Amino acid sequence: MRQYLLNGKWKLYFCKQGSELIETPNDLVSKDIPVIEAEVPGNVELDLSKAGYLPKDLYKGENILEVQKYERYEWWYVTEFNTPPNIVGRKVVLNFEGVDCLADYWLNNEKIGESKNMFIPIEIDISGKLIEGQKNILCVHIRSVMEEVYSKECPMYSLANGWDLNFDSVTVRKAPHSFGWDIMPRAVTAGIWKDVNLLVKEDVEINQIYYYCKTLKDIYAQIRLCYDLDIKEVDNMWVEASGTCADSHFYIKQFMRFKAGFLDINIENPKLWWPYGYGDANLYDTKINFYKNDALILQKTLKIGVRTVKLVKTDITDGSSGHFCFYINNVPIMCKGSNWVPMDAFHSRDASRYNRAFELVKDIGCNILRCWGGNVYEQEEFYNFCDENGIMIWQDFSMACHAYPQSEEFLQEIRKEAAIIVRKYRNHPSIILWSGDNECDQMIFFNGTDPNKNRITREVLPQVVYENDVSRPYLASSPYVSPKVVEKNRYDVMPEDHLWGPRDYFKSSYYTNSNAHFISEVGYHGCPSVDSLKRFIDEEYLWPIENNRQWNLHSSDQRNSDHRVMLMVKQIKQLFGQVPDNLEDFVYASQVTQAEAKKFFIENTRLQKPKKSGIIWWNLLDGWPQISDAIVDYYYNKKIAYDYIKRCQQPFAIMASEISNWTVKIVACNDTLKKVKGSFSVKNIEDGIILLQGEFSVNKNENTVLGEIPIMYSEQGMLLIEWTINNNKFFNHYLYGFPAFDLRDYRRWQGKLNEIT
Repeated sequence: MRQYLLNGKWKLYFCKQGSELIETPNDLVSKDIPVIEAEVPGNVELDLSKAGYLPKDLYKGENILEVQKYERYEWWYVTEFNTPPNIVGRKVVLNFEGVDCLADYWLNNEKIGESKNMFIPIEIDISGKLIEGQKNILCVHIRSVMEEVYSKECPMYSLANGWDLNFDSVTVRKAPHSFGWDIMPRAVTAGIWKDVNLLVKEDVEINQIYYYCKTLKDIYAQIRLCYDLDIKEVDNMWVEASGTCADSHFYIKQFMRFKAGFLDINIENPKLWWPYGYGDANLYDTKINFYKNDALILQKTLKIGVRTVKLVKTDITDGSSGHFCFYINNVPIMCKGSNWVPMDAFHSRDASRYNRAFELVKDIGCNILRCWGGNVYEQEEFYNFCDENGIMIWQDFSMACHAYPQSEEFLQEIRKEAAIIVRKYRNHPSIILWSGDNECDQMIFFNGTDPNKNRITREVLPQVVYENDVSRPYLASSPYVSPKVVEKNRYDVMPEDHLWGPRDYFKSSYYTNSNAHFISEVGYHGCPSVDSLKRFIDEEYLWPIENNRQWNLHSSDQRNSDHRVMLMVKQIKQLFGQVPDNLEDFVYASQVTQAEAKKFFIENTRLQKPKKSGIIWWNLLDGWPQISDAIVDYYYNKKIAYDYIKRCQQPFAIMASEISNWTVKIVACNDTLKKVKGSFSVKNIEDGIILLQGEFSVNKNENTVLGEIPIMYSEQGMLLIEWTINNNKFFNHYLYGFPAFDLRDYRRWQGKLNEIT
């Protein structure tokens, strides 16, 4: 297959939808409407900003509100390209990797296709339609999503079971966060946001290819590699597959009887793919060759990760008798990582933010990322990174916090979307779960309706996964409300949960008494640095924060509510007894509060292993400049929580339990498959007096209590926990006592932490 990239500079015509009679692209030149240069991939809002129609920095102050002026506009992208040589008799297609969102496609003034889904690629057959010897004119007409939304009825099912979120997103297949969310601004985007390619197909192409680990034993694995070709006949054809990972190799060759078939590949002493901390993320560089007689006619390269995945779960729990645990290669895994949220409100910029985000994921020690259902599906580069670095992926389908339509038309659209997405990404070993949606079960249940009647997640999606990816677990929703939960009519029996609730003191009973074995969302607010705040808040709005519409807006509330800002104020007051009266101290106090909270959430989970088996905190990186739960702001500046999480999320870490029976326990948590030996000490950071020290030897994948230290509830202070493994030094800390703490004391203690190298 030959590929010609059609990215670059296009023309962009625009007007309020319906204000001009434009029936075909030829009508554009006769209309008195604006035309500007557009970038593909891109978003129209970014092009308007560059051309001066919108502010230069859409994220500064209240500029993002200006974007709403263009929600009812239509957009006409136009470009020209030459006909590739030697295409006579070839199948030629246009491939649009992502168009946002409702589009018609025109080639040389002939309509050739349409689409209505932002998430999936569009492929249009244009064989025989290209003009030899002159330019071809390609046009993409994008219609207003808001005009579409307002032309439709909103299902009463959605309203009856809804939360107070924007219902505009329910009936269109567009990133839910675009209509406004508590972590993102309202930016109802439009544009050609991914690559555009012209593809010239060969006589033989691959329709599908798929592999999974069929059998895994101690020294033996069997991979089934399935294929389906687009071919007329298979006489005298054979297929071979070979793979190499370090000193491990496999090879198989067999004749073809049909256009579709499979190879069962036996691997002795296989190099397994492991999550970070449990082993290497081994990948086999694999070639699949198809021959006719002795001529190679088709080749496919693939990275194969040999691993199995199981999700062992119960439908309900009392906190002790239930389960929700991922097993990779038959080993229970302690999952520690972040929810992965939009990289940017304008998704054409996502890929440009990947590399720095990937560096953060590796550096902070995540072994899992949850691709949140209010987002888009990420691009191939993201999944490749996770494959190569042992990062497990919990993949939501792109639905969140709504009761989605149950009409046959909508079910069919979801079925098509899901099949494309599963087929596109199923060969990535990093993906360990397909999850139906984010919090839709929870929302429906809280409104008194049974979410198990949701045909999308109980019929359509499990069937798609069953048909296209036999080896991965499927979860109907996160959190999943099973029939047994409905029968009991109690939410505290969920084995997997999102811990938001009152968002009060982070050691309150809401967090400590949760029965959940796996926490797939939990967070706490913290301000960006003062320097970052100055980049997106206008100077006159920096301080004070009360009745401050820019702080409210950048807490992602475009209704000018101060709820989330005041929530952070209360969290600071809870920990320190008072709220600082200046910006610098307020920012610091908020970051400390966030850091101690998230550290506690992670350690509280790890300390209860194996009863608890995972935590996916909210979240690593902001997708726009805001005051939020993220521990790295939009400009990549790290908050205090970053270093705290990095220390307590290491595969092996020593930490302190909460006070019980007059003492705290010092516990070594070994989330690796090796015995770990070393020495440790625990001292009071204020005076340096050693309270406990010794040697340790901790078995693989276990926790071990190293000792106890007497501490009174009435005391306040900070313990410094240090340990050495193979001459490598590590440390952690523990803040003990009940609030309120003195902010000056905390600054002094943290200063001593910062001196440790």
